[in-house]
Amino acid sequence: MKQKKNKLPLAILAGAVIGGAFVLLRDPEERRRLKEQSRTTKDSVSSYAHEAKENPSETKDAFVSKVRRFVSAANEVVTTVQSVYNEHGQEIKDKVKEIKEESEEVVDTAKEAGAELQEAGEKAQEELSETETEAQLPSEDNVVEVPAQQRH
Repeated sequence: MKQKKNKLPLAILAGAVIGGAFVLLRDPEERRRLKEQSRTTKDSVSSYAHEAKENPSETKDAFVSKVRRFVSAANEVVTTVQSVYNEHGQEIKDKVKEIKEESEEVVDTAKEAGAELQEAGEKAQEELSETETEAQLPSEDNVVEVPAQQRH
């Protein structure tokens, strides 16, 4: 069991080295950025380690305090999210259902209106056709009487 624990940090380190080497080979800008980040991280870790050596109990207390604040904030966020969901979740579901039903009604109304418009268009087309047919046929009003003298 102890040997498994020793392999994990080694595997993490090997993965980091391989990933870093790949990035360094591919992009010079990344190489520069990685060097800067490495220096910054090294300085931060060195500073933290020095502080821990000088005041181990204060460092531990500060770290524990930070972890507790983080856990407290995380719990507060979870509680707030749960509360919002509990208070407004059903309301949101109801609104979504209502919007869906109204949308279906709008679609049905649009379909009905479209059918009525099509029917009205067909009737108008029929009327137009009948009017054109009547205009082509002579009616009593359109007949011109020719006097008997001119009929030879």
